[in-house]
Amino acid sequence: MTHMAPSYPALEAWRAELAAGKRDRYTFDPLWRAACEEMNAIEAPTPMIAATCQREAARIIKAAALKAAS
Repeated sequence: MTHMAPSYPALEAWRAELAAGKRDRYTFDPLWRAACEEMNAIEAPTPMIAATCQREAARIIKAAALKAAS
């Protein structure tokens, strides 16, 4: 069985936008919130807490996408 490393799409997107000058460190929006949850997952003391943080990050992004589509 192959173990895949976790991915952190919100954190990667946030860092990319920051590096490209598309946002600053003080833009507090759903992407920022999701990136924070992914950082919490990285720093989590247990796999269960990490999984909870990653689920919350995904929920934040999904809710933001649904809101933008409506």
